[in-house]
Amino acid sequence: MISSNNNGNESENKIKSHLKPLPDGSYEIYKNEIKSFYYVLTAFIFAIISVYFLKSGYKIVGNIFLAGFAGAALIALKMVLFKKLILAINNKFILITPLVGAPVQILWEDITGFNEIRDKRNHYIAVMINNPEGVLETQTSKLIYKVMHHNIKLYGTPYIVQTDTLNAHRREILDLLHKFHEEYLEKGVL
Repeated sequence: MISSNNNGNESENKIKSHLKPLPDGSYEIYKNEIKSFYYVLTAFIFAIISVYFLKSGYKIVGNIFLAGFAGAALIALKMVLFKKLILAINNKFILITPLVGAPVQILWEDITGFNEIRDKRNHYIAVMINNPEGVLETQTSKLIYKVMHHNIKLYGTPYIVQTDTLNAHRREILDLLHKFHEEYLEKGVL
């Protein structure tokens, strides 16, 4: 479900901002380490359940939970150890660090707007761009190509930022992105 930034109740409009600008006026948004801890906890629970089933003689079920442990552990390690900066915003571009792949720099001239996406219990911000299909042509990784193609089919853009694991509320991130985009449109090419 895609909604615009004007929807919401009064409690969302009274969010205290945790975002502080850097000396150059840019913003960096990091992942929330506490939320990353839930992935570690999930991996630990899968490990305990898989050991229980393997010792009880249920090898197939135990192996399924062991595979779940491995997947959750890999995601947790990647989130905790490697990628801390998720979104950087300045007056020339935004930088998105996806869970899979290298960081992506998107110039303001290529951005047409932003949408808030609510999918079940997850919240995302879609970065709408001029030529989403053209981005696919530059991808060399088949995995990243498939993810981007899936995002384009569902949301109309290859760039999606999950906001549930960030250290700032999705509304303040969306407001900040709109502010920078409006400033770019007012000034023209920076």
